[in-house]
Amino acid sequence: MKFPNKYQISLLFFLLLAIGKLNAFTDFTNFEEVVLAEKNLYYQEENAEKVKTLLNLSYWYYQHNKKAAPSDKKSLFFAYKALSLSKKIKYDEGIAESYFKLSVILQRATDYQKAKICAAQAVNRYSKLNFQDQLGEAWVMYWSTSFLTGTSYEDRIPLLQKAADAFHKSGNKEREGDCYKENGDVYLLLGNAPEAVGALKKALSLYKSSLTGRRLYDKIYAVYDLLGSSYLYMGDHKTAIQYGLKAAQLGEKLDKISLYLCTIYNRLGVAYDEFGDYKNAQKYYFKSLALAVWHKSDDAIIELTYNYTNVLLKQNQTAHALSFLNSMKKKYPKLYQIKSTLINCQYIEIYIRMKQYQKAQSYITTIKENIKNTPDYTDKMIAYDVIIKLALIQKNYAEADLYSLYYESMAKKLNSKKFFAASKLLKYSIDSAKGNNLSAMNNYREYVEYLKNLYDENKTKQINQMNILYETEKRNKNIADLKTKSIVQRNKLRNASLLSNLMMVTTISLLIIVMLLYRVYRLKQRTNKKLNEQQNEIFQKNNILENLVVEKEWLLREIHHRVKNNLHMVVGLLASQSEFLKNAEAVQAINDSQNRIQAMSLIHQKLYQSENLSMISMPSYIFELTEYLKDSFDLRKSIRFVLDIDNFDLPLSHSIPIGLIFNEAVTNSIKYAFPDNAEGKIFISLKAEKDQEIALIIQDNGIGLPEEFDPYNNPSLGIKLMNGLSEDIKGKFEIKNDNGTKVSLIFVLNETTID
Repeated sequence: MKFPNKYQISLLFFLLLAIGKLNAFTDFTNFEEVVLAEKNLYYQEENAEKVKTLLNLSYWYYQHNKKAAPSDKKSLFFAYKALSLSKKIKYDEGIAESYFKLSVILQRATDYQKAKICAAQAVNRYSKLNFQDQLGEAWVMYWSTSFLTGTSYEDRIPLLQKAADAFHKSGNKEREGDCYKENGDVYLLLGNAPEAVGALKKALSLYKSSLTGRRLYDKIYAVYDLLGSSYLYMGDHKTAIQYGLKAAQLGEKLDKISLYLCTIYNRLGVAYDEFGDYKNAQKYYFKSLALAVWHKSDDAIIELTYNYTNVLLKQNQTAHALSFLNSMKKKYPKLYQIKSTLINCQYIEIYIRMKQYQKAQSYITTIKENIKNTPDYTDKMIAYDVIIKLALIQKNYAEADLYSLYYESMAKKLNSKKFFAASKLLKYSIDSAKGNNLSAMNNYREYVEYLKNLYDENKTKQINQMNILYETEKRNKNIADLKTKSIVQRNKLRNASLLSNLMMVTTISLLIIVMLLYRVYRLKQRTNKKLNEQQNEIFQKNNILENLVVEKEWLLREIHHRVKNNLHMVVGLLASQSEFLKNAEAVQAINDSQNRIQAMSLIHQKLYQSENLSMISMPSYIFELTEYLKDSFDLRKSIRFVLDIDNFDLPLSHSIPIGLIFNEAVTNSIKYAFPDNAEGKIFISLKAEKDQEIALIIQDNGIGLPEEFDPYNNPSLGIKLMNGLSEDIKGKFEIKNDNGTKVSLIFVLNETTID
């Protein structure tokens, strides 16, 4: 049966235990802390704390990389560094922990031999340190790496037993239970059901004595399932069904659609099937099939379709079985084309029962081709059986003889009395059909003899297994009784010793307590005095700092005020100078300079008038600068300004370049966009976009740029100034025709662009 096997995930289970142990030291919560820790390694002293930091870094990279990749290389690097440093400073706990972590990391990197060597070193080191819980985890890793390097099932059992013993000494009942549960699974795989039951019942007892609630249910429902499988193997169907039902009930509480619950339902169906309760077998096969369909598990769907059809045929519901097969084939046509041996056999069985032999014959060729490449011997035996049945009905005795020989050959290869008996029954049927009565009787006698031997063998096996189980339980009970008596005896001895020393210990304890109380009292007095002195000192320093901050703010305001006044004085001087100039270009240059200085002066005015001495409010700044330019050019109503400014602040490092670029762009639009005092509009937009991106757009609806205008190679001071200022703030500057002239500046405001 190709269902999810509990043993297949046991290695992952124990890896999770190991990973839990890996997390013993880690204290990083984010990648920034990891980077900082790596930088600080160069300055950290070579001591136990540095070893722990290296191990923490190793675990971080292991934890945050779910597949073997470059991060695993860093994880290995730091683990090896931790091992090297631990050996250098003779830090035994660090050496043991480094070996343990290396075994886990190397195992995920599929370097199983090295992982096993490191796990063995961890076992040795933890054993010397007498760290029993960590020793248990190290044995688990040694078991895991042994599993991956091909150690036999029999040789792996003692390894988990050693882990269980270590967990027992540390008092970790949950981990001890985990080891017994996994060993129970191994015993079952080896066919030793009584030992499996003993180990699983011990795991169950440990879980129930140490866990509660959801965590308990998570553990014991798989144990119930394994117990059911063990009793089913021993032929105790009633007990198998009881444990199977317990597993199913808990599984439904935990996760109604888990794939493992699909396996539990199927095992219950098998138990009911073998017990002869076909109705309940049908019920649980159907439940299992529904989950297999949900999880799209192809192998499980095929197997359960066969099981469900088989139990319908056992109830003589042939028409129902055919209808069910047809519906499944319709839902999964590709699946049935690929993996159709068992299903095709069922079709033949159904059509034989319905005496529709031609339809049955149509599946024979396909089956013959499929069984050539089928590795599953059970599928082959089922196929041989239906081929022989149909051949006998069609009186094709040559084919019946041929496939009976195949069946007998396979039975010999498997050395199975069950198949030998079936082989003799098939030969009996063939000889009877051919009229070879003597040979038929001989084959039938051999068939009966095989059945009798098989029955006796099964009964003997069941009795022996039950005896072993009884002896195992009796032995466990005796061990438990001896442990209880030993504990009682030790307690009596301990109590006697305690009574003899109680008075002396009490007297000494009282004296020590009095001395400690007096010492604490004196220490508290000194501490309070020191704290008062420190508080007074802190208070005085805070006052000084507050005064310095106030003085700094007033000083900054005064500086901004004076800068503004000085810039105004420069503007006044330029205005005075322009009155004596005759050259129009010189006057225009003076006026342009006045506007530029005014743009910077307005920023300093804003700074000393606001509470925040480093940020400029963009809406008020752009508005006042626009009003200033309107007044400067005496525009009146010939040019209208349309402003769309988001409400946000910018630092001084960006406000001045934006103000100057704004001044140049608006001045150019006023001067050149609308010749002969034509009416027009200037649109001004300053927007804060996503990802800290800010866009300044100044667009007019004037005559636009001349055709020969080159924004990148232009002698104009204004264009060069705008390009240079854009580069200063790492912005993207663009000037183009767009129903007029459009000037745009896009820049990102972050730490790299703020000086």
